[in-house]
Amino acid sequence: MATPDDTAHHISFSEYRMYYESAELVTQRRLDVNRWNYSIAVTTLIAIGLVLVWGTSNPTHTLVGIAGVIMLSIMAFLHCTFWVRQIDDFKALNTEKFAILNDMAPHVRFDPVGPYERIGSAEPFRREWDAMIEENALKEINRTGFRRMLVLKSSAGEYFIPNAFRFLFLLVAVGTLVLGLLRSQPFSPFDTAPGNANSVTSSQ
Repeated sequence: MATPDDTAHHISFSEYRMYYESAELVTQRRLDVNRWNYSIAVTTLIAIGLVLVWGTSNPTHTLVGIAGVIMLSIMAFLHCTFWVRQIDDFKALNTEKFAILNDMAPHVRFDPVGPYERIGSAEPFRREWDAMIEENALKEINRTGFRRMLVLKSSAGEYFIPNAFRFLFLLVAVGTLVLGLLRSQPFSPFDTAPGNANSVTSSQ
């Protein structure tokens, strides 16, 4: 029979379920944010391509095109950095939520089936987590500003896409700046070679 002290620490299943649903909402929100940020990165990459085409179509557009590409690339790089930070925030929040769920589980009580009997939680999340640790299915990550987090090994793929975009945008910005500084002729891969242009001019 439960004592008054034990009853004081009991948690209703409804509260436990509500908190679990909030953890699921965080996960869904993270996936939605990833899809949204991916769309922004792809759209920005297309915009950079259009600016490059416009900048190389006319010598008078060269400087403006170079500046536009560099500005877009820097903005996209910063956005990808913010994207990585968002993933960190969501993962840290979910880590805390499931830690709280594991702390709540031993105290969860379902509706009594008799005057002296109460059914407790089987603590499935803790048991699942312990099993994954034993099977080496988790990896430890340390992110700036966050304490140690254990996540699924496949979670590394979630960071790959924003980091790949970030590297790509940085490469585009640096490459455009270097090529713009090195070239005195219009910034276009389709420009006529300076030597050929001089020969045509001389023949006329």
